[in-house]
Amino acid sequence: MKKPGVMDIVLIFIAVSLVVFTVVMIRTFWLYGAIPDTLCTCVFGVLGTECGAMAWIKTTKERRRERKWELEDRDHEEKREDNKKQ
Repeated sequence: MKKPGVMDIVLIFIAVSLVVFTVVMIRTFWLYGAIPDTLCTCVFGVLGTECGAMAWIKTTKERRRERKWELEDRDHEEKREDNKKQ
């Protein structure tokens, strides 16, 4: 089994945090008839920004890795072409 990475752990933490926060806000609404709108906006904004930043990091890593593989494939193909010419 593959060991979970840092991003996986952060995503689990974000999911659990959102579920707990939502349950607490529902309870708060039942007790007081209102919820702190600014707090809700900030929590969802921060966690959404974190998810967006992680997505950006992931896509950047993928692009770099694909570019590296593309260059390796190109070098391999050029060597094969040179061997065919000889």
